[in-house]
Amino acid sequence: MPTSLKQLGQIASIRSGHTLRGAITPNPEGDVRLLQIKDLDQDWQFDHKALPTVVWEQRIAPPFLEQGEIVVAARGNRNLAVVYRGEVPVVATSQFLIVSLRRQEREIVPEYLCWLLNHPMIQQWFHRSGTNIQLITKSALLDVAIPVPPLETQLQLIELQRVWQKEDELINKLQKNRHQLELGILQKLLKD
Repeated sequence: MPTSLKQLGQIASIRSGHTLRGAITPNPEGDVRLLQIKDLDQDWQFDHKALPTVVWEQRIAPPFLEQGEIVVAARGNRNLAVVYRGEVPVVATSQFLIVSLRRQEREIVPEYLCWLLNHPMIQQWFHRSGTNIQLITKSALLDVAIPVPPLETQLQLIELQRVWQKEDELINKLQKNRHQLELGILQKLLKD
């Protein structure tokens, strides 16, 4: 049976991150943690102290991320998507689009959707505009065609992605160790 295709807008809703007025001034006494583009490089979901806290002074309640929502960096050169699985309430700023699978949508795993959104083919589709400043619009995200294989296949792809990511980490460590070994050999040769 062929894999069905659905537009993201058929299976999920998308909202923009929260717009804050003025500059973000971190406050250690703050009651809300903020996720900004620069935080994506850090392990912010497991080290919540990496995120700045602010005192929430808005009239509305903080629009905290919910478990399983996908945060997509809408601006910048890397439009990285991340599934929120953190334990600490976090508000994503307006630099992000937040994808929420519809409650009745049980045939798609958030991590699978995240893997698709990070895939080079999808990223290339986003960047077809050819501008230097990359921007993913809500309408472009809603139009993304999502292949929907059986749940078992999605889970296998997620596990493969984890293995590939671990492999990349190990290769990077090996390259770093090799570089340090080469440097040590050269330094020893220069001393002799």
